[in-house]
Amino acid sequence: MDRVEVKGIELLAARNQAELLAFLLNEQGVKTGKLVAINAEKVILSEEQPDVRQLLAKAEYNYADGISVVWTIHKKYPQFADLERIAGADLWLALMQQSANLGTPVFLVGGQADVLAETFTKLNTMGVNVVGTQDGYFSLDQEITIFEQIKQSGAKIISVALGSPKQEQFMQKAQVYYPDALYMGVGGSYDVFVGKVKRAPKCWQNAGLEWLYRLLKQPTRWQRQCRLIKYAYHYWRNQL
Repeated sequence: MDRVEVKGIELLAARNQAELLAFLLNEQGVKTGKLVAINAEKVILSEEQPDVRQLLAKAEYNYADGISVVWTIHKKYPQFADLERIAGADLWLALMQQSANLGTPVFLVGGQADVLAETFTKLNTMGVNVVGTQDGYFSLDQEITIFEQIKQSGAKIISVALGSPKQEQFMQKAQVYYPDALYMGVGGSYDVFVGKVKRAPKCWQNAGLEWLYRLLKQPTRWQRQCRLIKYAYHYWRNQL
């Protein structure tokens, strides 16, 4: 698959979710590596924090989750003017559905214990072969044990809901211990999946305003959203 670059971060040039899903998981098997959603906040965070930049540089499959990143790709790469935003929560659910179709084993990491349990139950109902779970409340001392559990489970997709950059850090270490799987950072996807957190209405999503909806619902996010202003500055000055 072709690749593009935004502020030094290499991304897959997947034109839509279906194309990316077919690339990652099909009848021939599942890709191995780390799958990371890239939005404006993460681009600026990588500029501010070298350790985050290194994590993203080592990720095999970055993709455009944020609408601002999609607009940047359109601006820099006219040949990808039809490239669409791929929302992480939607991609995760599609990946779970495809794993059910193909019998691909899945391991779930992260989230609160009750949310994780409900996620496990719902996925089982869908026919997903969930071979192990671990909630998000563990210490660094417990990580090796978790890596061993993942390896012994034989999972081929590891879904990691720890928030950024913690989930990327976890995936980087886990991959060294067990490289034969696809690791996907999914943020708050479990909460959305079980209905604990509501996503923006489709009209907001289609208008590229899901970030604003989240800000209105969670005003405490305003400090994080300040990075959008910095991203917009870079965008208009062609510095991306």
